[in-house]
Amino acid sequence: MNTLLNVVGAALAAISITFGSAVAADMPEAIDATKPNFDIAFGVRGMSEYMVRGVAQTSRDPAIQGYAEAQAFDWVYAGVLATSVNFGGASDPSAEFDLYGGLRHSFGALTLDAGYVWVAFSGSAKGVKDLEYGKVYGVASYAVTDQFTVGANIFYGSNFINFGPEVVHSTAFAKYTFTPLINRPDIGAYVSGSFSKQWTTQNFVKDYLYWDAGAGVSYKAVTLDLRYSDTNLSKRDCLGYIGNRDWCGSRLLATLSFDTSLNKLK
Repeated sequence: MNTLLNVVGAALAAISITFGSAVAADMPEAIDATKPNFDIAFGVRGMSEYMVRGVAQTSRDPAIQGYAEAQAFDWVYAGVLATSVNFGGASDPSAEFDLYGGLRHSFGALTLDAGYVWVAFSGSAKGVKDLEYGKVYGVASYAVTDQFTVGANIFYGSNFINFGPEVVHSTAFAKYTFTPLINRPDIGAYVSGSFSKQWTTQNFVKDYLYWDAGAGVSYKAVTLDLRYSDTNLSKRDCLGYIGNRDWCGSRLLATLSFDTSLNKLK
């Protein structure tokens, strides 16, 4: 317990001095009186596979996701994300729902975000223990230039997947955006990557590292992302964690997404 709390404290201290990137929608640098005080961002995405911290959540099959997020006064937000899942095994839920909310604001190039997310599942077999649990989180991001952003986040939960252990996972990430065609400003592109670690108490699962790197291209509200993902979990570690030896290895992932908001549609 003390070791894990020390990890949390160190990570939070790092976030307070680390330049970072926002969690959801891009945030304006400052409140603009000409901008509306309320908006709802929403989108859908199709994925070749749904991975959570480097671990498969859909039996290596494709997944579809949708989300909606209400944003108010350039500070407050709340949203829901729904995604298909397929764990197999005794529980085998068919869908995951992430309910979240918090405060997010930009101070010049620096964006800070703090909130809470509740992870729940539906379609589980009757009589099987629910896997739902909650986490608090903090994110810091810094726009080094108009194109280059770096950052870090940290999440902490006291009852991981409703089995009792504490969990902490933290990520450092970076993203560079650019316009590949000078005469087509509506086409954008980026390269990005992240490096992360997860810790749990009670020897629930081996502490492990996970990482990804990739690139994407966007046209208006549509984005295609291609990414490589991997972890340092062995096949034996993966079997003990998720119940399958092949769900934690290297992956090439593709995601096609559509993201917009009510005010952008007006």
